Amino acid sequence: MLKKIVCNSSKIFEGSLFIFDLDNKTFKIVQIDGPGAEVTTETVFYFHQNGSVVHADYSGGRVVFGKLLGLLNGDRMEHRYIQVNRQNQFNSGHSTVQLERTETGKIRILDRWEWESQAGQGFCIFEEV
Repeated sequence: MLKKIVCNSSKIFEGSLFIFDLDNKTFKIVQIDGPGAEVTTETVFYFHQNGSVVHADYSGGRVVFGKLLGLLNGDRMEHRYIQVNRQNQFNSGHSTVQLERTETGKIRILDRWEWESQAGQGFCIFEEV
């Protein structure tokens, strides 16, 4: 039997256990490079966070729908993603991420990604909107 886990995120972040709070944040791609990248500057990510677990839904550009699931540790995150493109194909991969703040205090994600479902790797930058 599955149990629903309820988390009070204000308690999780009390005492600065995490440097970055991605919960209920929206991000857009501002730079992308790499062969076969399906996310574009039109792709929008909707993030949620429960402790160190981060997840996001995303779409736009060549992506009809995607899911991201990761683990945040300080200013670093590792995540996996799976998405459906406009040709109704599944693609998946993994990323290693560095998080930082912009000059205006918004969160910036520096993402080194690699496909698992096909050949290719690259780099992209997300910024909080």
